[in-house]
Formats: sequence, structure tokens, C-alpha cells
Amino acid sequence: MVDINFVWLNSVHEPDFVYFDNSHDWWLLVQTKSYAKVHAEDGDVIVPPDTVLLYPPHMSASYEAYDGPYANYYVRFYTDEDFIEKLNIPFGRPIALRSPESMDNLFQVLVKEYFSDFAYGQQSMGMIMRLMVMKIAESIEDSSMTEQQRALINLRYDIQTRPDYQWTVNEMAQRVHVSTGYLQSIYKKQFGVSCMQDVLNRRVDLAKEYLQSSAYSSQKIAQLCGYQSIEHFCRQFKIITGMSPLQYRKINQLKMKKPEGSEE
Repeated sequence: MVDINFVWLNSVHEPDFVYFDNSHDWWLLVQTKSYAKVHAEDGDVIVPPDTVLLYPPHMSASYEAYDGPYANYYVRFYTDEDFIEKLNIPFGRPIALRSPESMDNLFQVLVKEYFSDFAYGQQSMGMIMRLMVMKIAESIEDSSMTEQQRALINLRYDIQTRPDYQWTVNEMAQRVHVSTGYLQSIYKKQFGVSCMQDVLNRRVDLAKEYLQSSAYSSQKIAQLCGYQSIEHFCRQFKIITGMSPLQYRKINQLKMKKPEGSEE
């Protein structure tokens, strides 16, 4: 069970702010939102915004403002579970967040759950805390990645979320700072598919969703999926699926109309 003692966003303090506590019986998770000086066991370290610190009960927590006002998000909580220890997170040591926006969102949801009287609020907060701790663990794992690997992952994320964009191998290579030939080699090695085939697969997957769940025409779907001509869309859709968009729509509409449990 996870029990939240207190959680807060945008806690702001004067430039002379100093925090020290070595007698707390709760866990403390801090996400900095300004530069800070952290007093760790092996010496002081200056950390940038979106650094996290995780302190277990009774461990000295010590940090202060650095070069201006201090701001952070933080949550104090109790737990009788061992999900944190299993992830081998170094306690009391600064950890740079790989995805600060994700942690921001989790903090915001946690605050809403904490200050609301939702029926499953306690269970929800426990699940959110587990996600927050996992995001910290992911950031540690990600620290071993090369900049090139990060660039490839960011590129694929953009491809998957923006399949309608007019992607070219040349632009992709520029984003990763490699030649076009080398990009195609490392992309396929990393993800098991060429970069342009990844774009086409994602466009067709999106088109399938539209064909199943909307009344859009094939022309409209082609535009939404990044195709500049209906002919090009239909040709690529058939190459990948083995049928035309209209055939795909008819087959799936029949499946949806078919009563559950009926035989072929």
C-alpha cells in the first residue's frame, strides 16, 4: 500500500532557501524546477531543473537554492511495499529525468487525486507513484544510451505520432546527424524495419483505424495519412494489406455487424 503524506506543485522559495531533514519517517521524492545545490554523501553538486532526488525514510535530505529562487515539485509518502528497492534506484543522488514532461503530468494527476475525494483515489495514487518511480528507473537506464540512440528513438517517436508529415530520408538523416545510407542501416538494426517502411506502415495502420471507425471517404483518409494522391494511397495500402481501402472497410463493417457468437 502507498499512503501519500503530502504532494505539491511549484513550491517556490527565496534565494536563501535551505532544506535539511534527517529524521523523517516518510519517503521523499523531489523534482527540481530551478537550479539547486544538492548535498550528497560524496560532496556537493549543482543540478539543473528537472533533476529528481529520492530519499528513503531516515536518510538525510539536504539541498538548497542556487543562483536565484528555488522551485520544485515534491511528494512525501509511506509504503510497506518493496517496489522501489527492486528497481535499484540510488537514493539521495541526483538523477536527470529523461522525460520531464511525463513526470510533470504524473505530478499533476497525483495532486488532483490527493485533493479530490474520488472513490478509488487511494488505489490511483498508488499506481501513479509506481509509474513515477519507474520513470526514474527509466532515466537511469537511459543514461547509458548514446546521443545517436536517443536521436533515433526521438525520430521514431515523431514518425509514429506524425505519420501525415512529408518525411524524407534526407531530412531524417539530418535530424540524426548521419548520412542517408548510414541512417537506413542503423535504423533497421535498431527497430527491425527501414525508416521509410516504418512511415508507410504507420500511415496504413492509421488508415485502417479511420476505415473502421469513421465515415471519411478514401480521399479524406489519404489526406489525413499524409498521401498527396488517392492513387498513391490505394496502391500502398493494397501492397501492405493485400486489399483496397474499400475492401478493407467492407470486411471490417461486416465483422462489426455480425452478432457475437454467430458462426461463419
